Amino acid sequence: MTRLTMVAPLVAVLALISIARDADAGARRSRPVKTGQVTCWDSAGSATTCVGSGQDGELLRGEPRAYIDNGNGTIKDNRTALTWEKLSNDGTIHDKDLVYTWDAAFTRIETLNTNPCFAGFCDWRLPNRFELETLVNLGNSDPAISSSFNTGCPTGCTVLTCSCTFPGTYASSSTFVKLSFSVWYVDFSDGNAFANQKNVDYHVRAVRGGS
Repeated sequence: MTRLTMVAPLVAVLALISIARDADAGARRSRPVKTGQVTCWDSAGSATTCVGSGQDGELLRGEPRAYIDNGNGTIKDNRTALTWEKLSNDGTIHDKDLVYTWDAAFTRIETLNTNPCFAGFCDWRLPNRFELETLVNLGNSDPAISSSFNTGCPTGCTVLTCSCTFPGTYASSSTFVKLSFSVWYVDFSDGNAFANQKNVDYHVRAVRGGS
């Protein structure tokens, strides 16, 4: 048997392993994520025991969240393969308090993609509605987002030293088709998604990557 004929089966096996790993990673990304709720409430709104309630806080269904701070002003979501812009409290383009109309939001994205591009990447974009909703954590409110995106925001902190989220509404790139002068937004005060006119001012968080 020649070396070539010995190597060919090995290459085929390695290729199959790689395909299987990619399929498994894709399957994990497609599964629902945990909502973040670990508490249960009764119909009057009072916290109660979760045992036997059947509530989300008891069942804890879904994949765990997996965020990594890249140390360059961005956060990677290993579950979705999306990389998110961190927001700051320093008066720059990344400031959590800045708001934009829908058209102005795309202009902001263009600025992030202008050389030198933000964090070394020039393919930032406005997230679609479903991508934006992956950041919602229903175990929190004001903002309804995971702690990776809300580490505390002292005045002057940058995307390299903090991670901020204003508890307000954030624009997506998805038009509300029934009323096409409107667009889908996600409210990070409570995690709700809704549609509103494109000429209203909302917050913006850029994203890149994903499948």
